[in-house]
Amino acid sequence: MLKQRVLVVDDEKDIVNCLSMRLEKNEYEVLTASDGFQAAKTAMNETPDLIILDIGMPSGNGHEVVRCLRADEKTCHIPIIFLTAHTSEEDYRKAVENGVERYITKPFRAESLMSAVEELLKQSRNPLALARKER
Repeated sequence: MLKQRVLVVDDEKDIVNCLSMRLEKNEYEVLTASDGFQAAKTAMNETPDLIILDIGMPSGNGHEVVRCLRADEKTCHIPIIFLTAHTSEEDYRKAVENGVERYITKPFRAESLMSAVEELLKQSRNPLALARKER
């Protein structure tokens, strides 16, 4: 059986490394990106099962990435978790309007994030990921 794939997107290398290690320890395949442009490109090319995404990044913030992914048939059903230092009501409102499934603020508890990852992957709505698993 193929491992579920998680795309981790953050411009802070320490966060990417920490999350990657934690996810790999829990038997997930990890893809990474460090900016919004790279995130959208990786998501469209690799079709991950879930995306953990920061808002404040160079080359396209998280909100722009989400809008881009939600507008594409290939990526519109991928569950997205915002993991961000942005705590404004406006950012939260935009996230909800754009279909972000979870909004977790930094600093965060790794256990809470992993619970959200597991829950969203169990109820994944990504038809391409399901088709990939059936092969």
